[in-house]
Amino acid sequence: MPTPLLSIVVPYYGVEAYLHDCLESLRRQTLTDFEVVMVDDGSPDNSIEIAERFCARDERFKLVIQENQGLGPARNTGTAHAHGEFITYVDSDDLVPFNAYAQMVGSLQRTGSSFVLGNAKRFSRTSGVRQSWTHQKPCATPRLATHVLERPELVMDRMVWNKVYRRSFWDEYGYAFPPIRYEDYPVTLKAHLDALTVDVINTPTYFWRERESGDSITQQVFRYDNLLDRVVSAEMVLDILDQQASPEVRQATHDYFTFIDVIALAQAFAVVPEEDVERTIELGQRLVNRLQVNIGSRPRFDQIQWHALRAGDAELLHDLAVFRDEGGLVGGGHVHRRRSRPWEFDADFPGRGRSTAPAKTYAYPMTSLRLRSTVDHVAWMGSTVTLRGTAEISHLPMVADSELEASLINGIQRIPLAVKRFETVDQHADRTLVGFEVSVDLEQVDKEYELVWPLRFELDLRVGSMRRKAHLGGPRGGSPNYPHGHWLSDHEWIQPGRGTKGAYVLHRVADPVIVTGASATDGHLVLECLSPDRLRRADVVIARTAPATPVTIAAEVIEDERGSRVIARIPGEQALEGDYPDDPFTLRSVRALRLDTDLGSHNLTWPAHHGAVSLESGDELVSLVRTPFGLANLTHGPANPSAVTARVDGSDLVVEGVEWSSLPPTAFSWRRFLPGSDDYAEASCDVVRADGRWQVTVPSAQLIPEVDQPIQPGAPAGEWTLFVELATGDQAVACQAALASVLPLDWEADGRHLTLTTVAETVRAQVR
Repeated sequence: MPTPLLSIVVPYYGVEAYLHDCLESLRRQTLTDFEVVMVDDGSPDNSIEIAERFCARDERFKLVIQENQGLGPARNTGTAHAHGEFITYVDSDDLVPFNAYAQMVGSLQRTGSSFVLGNAKRFSRTSGVRQSWTHQKPCATPRLATHVLERPELVMDRMVWNKVYRRSFWDEYGYAFPPIRYEDYPVTLKAHLDALTVDVINTPTYFWRERESGDSITQQVFRYDNLLDRVVSAEMVLDILDQQASPEVRQATHDYFTFIDVIALAQAFAVVPEEDVERTIELGQRLVNRLQVNIGSRPRFDQIQWHALRAGDAELLHDLAVFRDEGGLVGGGHVHRRRSRPWEFDADFPGRGRSTAPAKTYAYPMTSLRLRSTVDHVAWMGSTVTLRGTAEISHLPMVADSELEASLINGIQRIPLAVKRFETVDQHADRTLVGFEVSVDLEQVDKEYELVWPLRFELDLRVGSMRRKAHLGGPRGGSPNYPHGHWLSDHEWIQPGRGTKGAYVLHRVADPVIVTGASATDGHLVLECLSPDRLRRADVVIARTAPATPVTIAAEVIEDERGSRVIARIPGEQALEGDYPDDPFTLRSVRALRLDTDLGSHNLTWPAHHGAVSLESGDELVSLVRTPFGLANLTHGPANPSAVTARVDGSDLVVEGVEWSSLPPTAFSWRRFLPGSDDYAEASCDVVRADGRWQVTVPSAQLIPEVDQPIQPGAPAGEWTLFVELATGDQAVACQAALASVLPLDWEADGRHLTLTTVAETVRAQVR
């Protein structure tokens, strides 16, 4: 066989539940000239049957079998059997976007760089898809032919799987993975230093799976051998730095170890067995004694743990780790005012008076106490907009005699607003008097003032003797991201949403092109719009990601007394042709729509949105949906059921939605994932299905756990996700914008507070 362009090495061990999806994401790559070298590392399950099926159906897949040796040696085995001009590595429970390798190999062919790295996303069925924290900074902007000496932040990119290496470069330096855990960093850091140049792609090229309940340091079970491998890996990297790194790269790496690895070691003392305490302290000291960092620049609690580790104070290390594990740092922790120095505040951290950390580590200056605010809900009653949210001062507990004032900011004018206050969940995950509600009648304000857009809100909060003032902050995740807008006049659409610097504002859109109707019929999505201009020509353009080209649909233009009516019939098959999903997890794509006319291009505002309009095209669903800013977009992906409405009926929670004939559901269930696990509890519910609709009813009592089990500090006592069972597997039910725009839904049952909201575009019920 001819030499493949790219070799993809996939070791696997005990991943039967995920291997098929991983390999399928590789099989469907838009770059087709590749080989996949699968290495069975003595896997104890039936993963080999999945691997053999791929070999049988696609000659590009090859299987190598060996006794269990660990991930590093398995990767080395795969490398020895790989013959491509370029080489990359994939963990067998992860996914690769379908255009990733075309982008990455294409970049190397253009620049001649030694390797290329791409951005990464985390994903799970309950948390959806989100940015990987460790890749956010190094992959923030695309750069061609750069180097870690130019961009020291690249040291944060310690994983091997989001990269494609030139094989000649790999062989020249003889890279091999050590037989330990945390085997990536010694290879990737040295490759960064050895490289002639590297390319950086800021679009996602790798999807990194996480547990359904979420990953965190505090959820990891302590094992001495695990921590030992972590330190050995760090020492290998530090040795490399001493030999060939610049001072800037060395410092950036030392800082990174302090932020990640030292904290992991310190947190082990929450659960370390007594017989392992001394050798765990010695292990931690091996690492901290090699690091040269300005520890005073780290968060205060991290500083205290650092000093306790250097001092070998096992008792304090245990107290600090338990304090973090039990949520003591949720919201930044509490502080109280010093009597002798009333302009300073003390943190309620363990160890004051017995820690070797400087006394100032426990002190917070007055400037660190800032007003924090969020928006939880937006609603309209005629021309009156009502905002509900939270307002509190960071670190300070709310008190009953606190005072809150609110103003509408119109240019340099402050218009006082009446404020209602109520109890809700605060920054420390307690229910206190941090909730507030304000209302503004925009028609009345418009009569009295010359409005300066966008309009902002200012809050002025007094807690005890502390007073803070700031603009109202942006929305919390979930429902506030889909607020409805309002017509202020025939030509002015007002849309709430995010503004500059994180403020929540009321935007004005003058003379928008609006969607007046949307329907699905005869394999077409029919989009009706109204433009205030007299048009002679109009096309609806569906923007798409390269290599797919935009789709242009000629529209009919009809003269109207208000301007021009535009009618476009979008064929479902044409919208899908040549396109591919944005990510390999949801298999869904979001495409922007615009109206191109003889008078310019326009976004499409959708004022009267009541739900997605969809049609089935084969086993795909093509839909017109509303964006958070109220615009019309087009999406396509699997025909999964989605939720449209919800209500509380007595003590029962009722959620309703739509289903599709190409992918009918077999069952619905509410699932609560257990801390640090993919295991879950289920709440029994009643399901009714008829005429393409479904209804799920669950008694509130079924949602209240017998024992509170937050998946992380500060999380709800019980958090349930609505799941649907399909022929393609279990999926979290998607929350349509029509439902999200009227959430959250709050109610009381059996002395507990319950909330229906949306997280990661799924339907979520929370119990506190």
